[in-house]
Amino acid sequence: MFIIVPLTLIIGSLAGIAIIVYRKLPYLKKLTPESHEVGVSMIHDLFPELVDWITRFDLQEYKQQSLRELEKMLRKLRVASLKIDNLADLLIKRIRKVHLSRHLEQVAEKSAELEPVESKVESLANQWKAQEQKLIVDIAQNPKDPHLYEVLGDLYMKINNMADAKEAYEAALGLIPNDEGLARKYSKLLQTPVA
Repeated sequence: MFIIVPLTLIIGSLAGIAIIVYRKLPYLKKLTPESHEVGVSMIHDLFPELVDWITRFDLQEYKQQSLRELEKMLRKLRVASLKIDNLADLLIKRIRKVHLSRHLEQVAEKSAELEPVESKVESLANQWKAQEQKLIVDIAQNPKDPHLYEVLGDLYMKINNMADAKEAYEAALGLIPNDEGLARKYSKLLQTPVA
């Protein structure tokens, strides 16, 4: 379908041209042989005054002047292009500055949102250290209390300090070996993979 329509148009156009030429053929045969002659060029036949004026024009006479004018025009064009380049560079710098300032504002907003989380983590870590210190002092005052060792082991498990948790649970199991809850915590600790 897509090829039939263009082919039909082309064939119809050629048929129309052939009909027009066939109808004008008697008039073409009546023309004299002089009318069939073509001049030097088609441009000379169509615009003889223009061709004569151009041939009278002495290019050597105006060559130096035309080259100077061409050089002036090229210098002006160069200056204009440099001004456009400087303007474009200035616009690019402004756009980058605005973009960077917006980006920095967004980063500042995000960091302001994250600061409370970081401060919470720091305060929680400080609390754990304070609890650890308190438990160590309590154990130093009462080294035979297995409950203190168990709480210290639980604290070490919270902060993922497995080696110290293992020592604390072993110390507690050394004082009360038959405690099933403590034994479960210790076996759970042994089954966790070491990071």
